[in-house]
Amino acid sequence: MKKLATTIFKSLILITLLQGCSSMPLTTMLKMSSFDETDFVNLKPEDIRVKVRNSTSDNVLRNNVLRYQYKGPEGSIDESFSMELVKENVETIEHWFTDNSYQHSGWYKLDAEGIKLFKELQKDPLLAMRKKEGDFKFSVTFKLSEGAPKRFMMSIDLLLNPEDGYFTLFDQHELDLTEAQND
Repeated sequence: MKKLATTIFKSLILITLLQGCSSMPLTTMLKMSSFDETDFVNLKPEDIRVKVRNSTSDNVLRNNVLRYQYKGPEGSIDESFSMELVKENVETIEHWFTDNSYQHSGWYKLDAEGIKLFKELQKDPLLAMRKKEGDFKFSVTFKLSEGAPKRFMMSIDLLLNPEDGYFTLFDQHELDLTEAQND
């Protein structure tokens, strides 16, 4: 019984550390842990969406790109797929004791060229290999517009399959451009 309690306690500490040290939520890590090559090949590129939320009143992003990377002993893949804005919304958040704040939301989908490249990637022989070891990841890269503030919060959600809904790549991450420019 003591061994079981110790194991549970260690597991809780590990989960807390993983969640605290990562900008990716634990639920996303769990969901992506079962994602494999078959799931990737069966994705419909037309259904893929990226939702970007930030604490600005304007869209400060441009040239958004969805990126897929795989690296393993058999080889590597690093492909980027361009996206287009399909919808955006700005909400004003009223506060009692401070100035109002904003949340800009933008929804993006793969553009025609991105869909074409994604379909080509799904046919890559490396994805057909069943017994390979390596790591893959999805990420979103972007450039900031000229008028972007020096500090703001950002969240990015990814939808691979409409039935599964969005999952968070990172949530409420503070971007500090002054620190980035100094590094």
